[in-house]
Amino acid sequence: MKLCVLASGSKGNVTYFESGKTKILIDCGLSFKQLQLRLSNKELSIKDLNGILITHEHTDHVQGIDVLLKRIDTTCYLTEDTYNSLHSKVKQNVKEKQMSFISPYSSFFIDDVEILPISISHDAEDAVGYVIYAEGKKLVYITDIGYLPVKDVEILSNADIYVFESNYDITMLFTSQRPFYLKQRIDSVKGHMSNNDSAYNMTKLIGSKTTQIVLAHPSRECNLPEIAINTYDEVFKEYGLKISDYNLVVATQDVPTKIFEI
Repeated sequence: MKLCVLASGSKGNVTYFESGKTKILIDCGLSFKQLQLRLSNKELSIKDLNGILITHEHTDHVQGIDVLLKRIDTTCYLTEDTYNSLHSKVKQNVKEKQMSFISPYSSFFIDDVEILPISISHDAEDAVGYVIYAEGKKLVYITDIGYLPVKDVEILSNADIYVFESNYDITMLFTSQRPFYLKQRIDSVKGHMSNNDSAYNMTKLIGSKTTQIVLAHPSRECNLPEIAINTYDEVFKEYGLKISDYNLVVATQDVPTKIFEI
């Protein structure tokens, strides 16, 4: 299993996943040019791409999907409500036959890769995260989430690798120049997840198999990598855990992560 977060943040989100000969993108929030450039810089390719998983309809997750689907013949997996909520510019430029509708908590396969979508609390029509099983390994991909329900903890627990939202530092958010309504939206159960909440939730999820945690969707204005990592370090210590045991890294908007091989 290989994973590379090509872009993560409010300006665009794309993650590359590979298992054997199966290649999958999670979201497509970059231009085709940028996508190709970042892939080639990592010696990766989306030739023979087997599918694209869409989390929700917000622009930073889908703005490149129409051009990509014109260039590459593949299938886009998303919920029907997400498809219906796509911006008209995107929707009119994609072919419905390239869409495959999925449902939360109903697993499906792309080749021999099993994928389980789960519902996400976010201000989108039908946002989902993904649990991906391949080669005896488990990946949990959760971004754009306001809170994590207790009912989903068991489903998400003890993954080999987590790509998990850690969007903002609470102090930086509420002392920023952003309008108060936006601060409230971000800090709500339908918004994003703070570093603190991310870390506390992660202490419930990690298990004996977990070797890698990638903090995703960091805010440029209201977070810093060192603050996110320090917050995780403090919270983990409260629970008798060491972040050094889990290879904690922060994904960024402009520079892809290294290729994680699990």
